[in-house]
Amino acid sequence: MMKNKLQKIFRFNYELLLVPKDATRNLKTYRFNFFRVLLFILLILVLSNFALILLIAYTPLGKILPASPYLSNEDYSQIFELQEKIALLSREVDRVQKINERLQYIIEGKPIPIDPRDLDTNYQIEKKKRDSLRILGKSNLSNNLFLILTKVFFSQQTENSGNSNLSKSKEDILFFTKPADGLITRGFNKEISHYGIDFSMPVGSVVRASASGIVIFADYTINDGYKIILSHSKGYITIYKHLSQVLKKERDFVKQGDIIGLSGNTGRFTTGPHLHFEIWKYQTPIDPQKILVDLK
Repeated sequence: MMKNKLQKIFRFNYELLLVPKDATRNLKTYRFNFFRVLLFILLILVLSNFALILLIAYTPLGKILPASPYLSNEDYSQIFELQEKIALLSREVDRVQKINERLQYIIEGKPIPIDPRDLDTNYQIEKKKRDSLRILGKSNLSNNLFLILTKVFFSQQTENSGNSNLSKSKEDILFFTKPADGLITRGFNKEISHYGIDFSMPVGSVVRASASGIVIFADYTINDGYKIILSHSKGYITIYKHLSQVLKKERDFVKQGDIIGLSGNTGRFTTGPHLHFEIWKYQTPIDPQKILVDLK
């Protein structure tokens, strides 16, 4: 019996008759069957659920509704924190990719593309504010005196000697000085690919340009942390690794003794707070201890 009744329900068509109050109007009749009704109800449910999701996601309604009983406030905070970390990692991946591209230009000796920030006046003003004179409070007097005496010595040689080789300008004389004050804890060892020397010092110590030159790289790298590379005359470059802050930007001209950054403990290859310093000439590493003029 029940089966027969269900078959009648699914099999027969139905008519819906609408009778207006005004008898002069025509009557409206709608025909439908069970499957059409079912399809109409499902369509209404889908559209209403979709509209509800949009309201919760893009209107203040989502904040008014109570939280899910299955997630605590701590769970929600962890979810938001993970979302922020994912966004940060995405930005870091893009930045590292750009850094690798610039390093590739440096290795191949090609000119580095201009950064649009260099053309932004507001960015340059903010950069100068960050390079404030508070850093100068950490300067070392002995380094300044040494630089002054060295320049006086060479200027006297130029004035007193009649030799044409000594009549060169001071800018043509290239020599390297210590980039920072600290104890050398690890020396140059080409066999183990340690192409520089390590100065042990507290984080935040002043790092100076070993010689006058142009900044060709100043950014963060995964292995070396914050790093600066200076290009000098006669095919020399100097490299300063594991900095905590970079105070110069690419294409800046720096003079010998200028503050270019602060020492730190950044990068995958760091072994503690120190400055790793390298000198290269025509893509060949040189032991800094052999050419730094102010090493004791």
